[in-house]
Amino acid sequence: MVQVLLPELDRGTLTNKDGYYRMEGLPLDSVLVEFRFIGFEPLRRRIRVISGENEFNAELAEMTYKLREAVVSAESQADVMLTRSTRSVAVLETRELEDMRGQTLGGMLAELPGVTTLTTGPSISKPVIRGLHSQRIVVVNAGVQQEGQQWGGEHAPEIDPFSAGRIEVIRGAAGVEYGVGAIGGVVRIEPEELPFGKSLTGTVSMNAFSNNRQGALSAAMGQGQGSHWAWRLQGSVRKAGDSQTPDHVIGNSGFQETDIAGTLGWHRGQSGFRLHTSHFGTTLGLFTGAHIGNFDDLMRAIERGEPAVDFDFTFDIDAPKQEIRHDLISLSAHTGLPSGDWLEVQSGFQSNRRSEFDAHRRFGNPDKDPAFSLNLRTWSADARVRQRPRGNVTGNVGTTFTTQGNRNGESGFLIPNFRSTTVSGFVHEMWVTDKLTFDTGLRYDYRWQRAFPKENQSSGPFVRRTTTYSDVSAVFGVIWRPLSHWSVASNVGRAWRPPGINELYNFGVHHGTAQFESGNPDLREERSLNLDATVRHVSERLTLEVSAYRNAMDGFIFLFPESKPRVTIRGTFPAFQYVQRDVVLRGLDGFVDAQLVGRLRGHASASIVRGRETDTDLDLIDMPADRVRTGLEWTFRDRSWLADAAVHADVEAVARQDRFPKGVDFAPPPDGYTLVHIGTSGTWTRGSVPVTFSLDINNLFDVAYRDYLSRFRYFIDDPGRNVSVRLHVPFGSGSQPSKYP
Repeated sequence: MVQVLLPELDRGTLTNKDGYYRMEGLPLDSVLVEFRFIGFEPLRRRIRVISGENEFNAELAEMTYKLREAVVSAESQADVMLTRSTRSVAVLETRELEDMRGQTLGGMLAELPGVTTLTTGPSISKPVIRGLHSQRIVVVNAGVQQEGQQWGGEHAPEIDPFSAGRIEVIRGAAGVEYGVGAIGGVVRIEPEELPFGKSLTGTVSMNAFSNNRQGALSAAMGQGQGSHWAWRLQGSVRKAGDSQTPDHVIGNSGFQETDIAGTLGWHRGQSGFRLHTSHFGTTLGLFTGAHIGNFDDLMRAIERGEPAVDFDFTFDIDAPKQEIRHDLISLSAHTGLPSGDWLEVQSGFQSNRRSEFDAHRRFGNPDKDPAFSLNLRTWSADARVRQRPRGNVTGNVGTTFTTQGNRNGESGFLIPNFRSTTVSGFVHEMWVTDKLTFDTGLRYDYRWQRAFPKENQSSGPFVRRTTTYSDVSAVFGVIWRPLSHWSVASNVGRAWRPPGINELYNFGVHHGTAQFESGNPDLREERSLNLDATVRHVSERLTLEVSAYRNAMDGFIFLFPESKPRVTIRGTFPAFQYVQRDVVLRGLDGFVDAQLVGRLRGHASASIVRGRETDTDLDLIDMPADRVRTGLEWTFRDRSWLADAAVHADVEAVARQDRFPKGVDFAPPPDGYTLVHIGTSGTWTRGSVPVTFSLDINNLFDVAYRDYLSRFRYFIDDPGRNVSVRLHVPFGSGSQPSKYP
């Protein structure tokens, strides 16, 4: 069996006895392929992976022994899309991401079917997958599960939006592969590949946005050192002032951000390692009009529905505000085993520091003395063996270990200090034929958790508590290809998560949400049984995917309002307590992309979510409203100086959320809305440098609207019209046209 390596992608496999292999998820781009077999000269070729069948035949030159021709057949992109997962999966590649740079991570994902965002102003957005968010969504960044202060509705993932080279969103339970918390789905963020074998190469990206006068600059460069070493550095800065609705300035909604990342890699033969480190730092304001000091003022602000005063635009950021710093170090390594399998190990360290500043702080300086000061440190390690294909069976088996601790430096009391340790073991196998793929797996997780008071807290509502949790995740799925361009996938997944530290022990005012939150130490594990069915079609003129799902959740944990507000030293606040109910979430989501006539393409996506309590038959609060997005794109003929030029127009329609528990929320859901977006993009070549550009106008008609999942919808509209300009300029060897055999 011949070794087939993709050194630039750090991937590889083995051919079967006839010289064939299967490899999924290849980018539509130039790919360097290397063939190795004992007794034969290594062979390296660069091929282009395009839509449709891809076949490349290679003959190895013998050194000592004579071997018949080794034939390697690359799997087509259509086959990859049809068989990539038993669950619904969406992928954003580098070119698509270039058209979204400068947005938050949640904003970049919001256009995908089944994905919406929970927002707290223009700079804070959390991905919501099929109605679930926060601790029920696993975010994997550079191979390491992102660990931050996820328990607040206004706590967004601490990830540089410019750092992603590829984003993959898995919708539905994925507990076998990703462990506790992967109930709603997974967001995988992969950085750009290292430039092995290349001279100095890099890119510069520049963005400008009109609504909040945001400017963003990102630069990256990398180089291969010989044939075995490579490095890459990337940094970005963003700065924005107050966002604006059609009628008002959203006071104190600016932000500034500085990020840097570096990667060093080495490979030789079947072995290699990669060291990745990154720093994310941001300071962001919270809308002053949403930060209310007492309950009466809060009710008056909601009844008024708009700011009591007119704010002037400024780049200044005052309290209430947040300062977040997140550092990541990741070391991964792999090597081939004598059996033909691959051993992969990865370790990571994360430090997440969050300070939240309260505008109504009674003591100290509200701009310098935080009301919250949380420091979470996480160490993780995992090892797995990726099995070579044995007949029709392949898979992987592994174990993971995570330990973390949180230090609470706030002056008041909201959450205690805590430490936790999680250990896991899993096995995941696939049986693959031309027509059928079976996917099955099992995982066991055990978590030990100890919560204890702050060092200077001798008395109060909290005492030391130690709890343990354990459970099993499982998956069984099948993909059937009845016709060449069609596949049907079905998946049954069981996932779970223990209650979060905030859900168990919160007791105090959360300044970012202006509410008093009480935990419930009697909460048990949250379990999910998810059924998912997906139909896919991929052909030259049509790509389609439609999914239906039913997610039955035993012990769903959420905040429920208490009958009376809480009176504290800082004022009177609406009170909420964490409760547990059995619920069912159902829904549909999907997309279609079609070549209509000539150079005109059309696309559409839609998502519907329904959530209800099974015992009371009440609707769940904070479920996304129904939404549809449709659009047309016209592509122009390439010129010697202009390529991939296109214009597009999209219409986004969101219905009013009519399914919600009556008499529970502060205000009824806002009306539905329809927005129009237009834009143009292309690649202009001057000399040998291709400059990719785009011009987009979102909310073309400056419509005033409020999304149901916006935390500011009680007080002010969402941002209005926004004109964005993006330029992406490569330099070095990456700016030269690629040559293929």
